[in-house]
Amino acid sequence: MENDINNNAITNASNPIIDGKAPHLKCTKQDISDIVLLPGDPRRVRMVGSLCDNFHIIAENREYTIGTGIYNNTCITVCSTGIGASSTEIAVLELIELGAKALIRIGGTGALRNDIQLGDLIINTGAVRRGGASKFYAPIEYPAIASYEVIQVLVDACKKNNQRYHLGISGSVGSFFAGQGRQILGKDFNSDAVLNEYINLNVLNLEMESETIMTLGSIFGVITGSICAVHANRITDEWLVNFEEPQLNMCKIVLDACVDLYNKLKI
Repeated sequence: MENDINNNAITNASNPIIDGKAPHLKCTKQDISDIVLLPGDPRRVRMVGSLCDNFHIIAENREYTIGTGIYNNTCITVCSTGIGASSTEIAVLELIELGAKALIRIGGTGALRNDIQLGDLIINTGAVRRGGASKFYAPIEYPAIASYEVIQVLVDACKKNNQRYHLGISGSVGSFFAGQGRQILGKDFNSDAVLNEYINLNVLNLEMESETIMTLGSIFGVITGSICAVHANRITDEWLVNFEEPQLNMCKIVLDACVDLYNKLKI
């Protein structure tokens, strides 16, 4: 029940839905499609939108930009998550509350194998849970795994588009520098040991959001997946300065996968 104190509306702090809108995403149930793509970067929302018909931005607030459009007669929503687990947690849970049924991360990543080239795509089947936020929802033994339905359509879309892709487990880490084995500001936080641990576990790539999406999706009963363009290779020590082209290519492929997913599941 809302009160009025000094002309300021007050509502419930535990779940402050205001005028039917989620508190951070500023969207209603009517704004969100069944399938939602989750880039980290707000600018990538408009990149996906450039490939859709009737695309429009619904809301922009903090790191969250949300838009919806039509691709091959399929309604698709895109919502940026910002960087890391904490902001991703908020986006994922508000989207699920608004009715999303499938959440697919579309991002950039650093590869941990010599044979993976810059511009390749990585489809993660699961993730090492080192993001941080998901530990509040499930013990660390609870797995972060992608839904097989999403993995299948992403693989099929890569094959259809003759795109090089790789399947495997990501290290999903709540740190860009020390947590991913980078030296910073003249200090070395055991960087070689950090990278070697992931390499010895046959972890394919490092990124920052997938495990949060996968874990929360499993807990709350929505299907999830993750596909990332390779911006860096930590083994060859290469960083792609301009990665717009591989990102756009990834967006095209994932949109094809979304159409396939929608038709198969009839969600």
